[in-house]
Amino acid sequence: MVALLARGDEKPVVDQAVLMAEKFNAELVAIHVCEPVLSQPKGSASIRVTDEIIRDIFSDYGYGNVLDDLKIIIVKGDNISETINEHISDIKMLVVGHRKMSDFKSSIMDSTDEGITNTVPCPVLVVQKD
Repeated sequence: MVALLARGDEKPVVDQAVLMAEKFNAELVAIHVCEPVLSQPKGSASIRVTDEIIRDIFSDYGYGNVLDDLKIIIVKGDNISETINEHISDIKMLVVGHRKMSDFKSSIMDSTDEGITNTVPCPVLVVQKD
């Protein structure tokens, strides 16, 4: 399973997810958790992520060959970590992206990928985004 934010900076994450799925002849599942609108900064444009957007991401990154077998889960949730955990029962590995936070921000809060890693019962591959 690969967790995607669908913000356009996740090529290294998708690369690793496809590599792992191919290497272990495993089903590839993409999950996106839609956070409540209230959590978005005031005035920010919220993009509704759809199956088509997720498929376009894989295609744009050169993985059109996996689209026929790609399973996509798009779900709403107040807490990304807990929501992913609810959908991971048969998953053997989760691939997530990581973007370095500022020292100040990292001293007062966990990153989303750290929260996911602390919650899910399977191994997590954390991939540094560009």
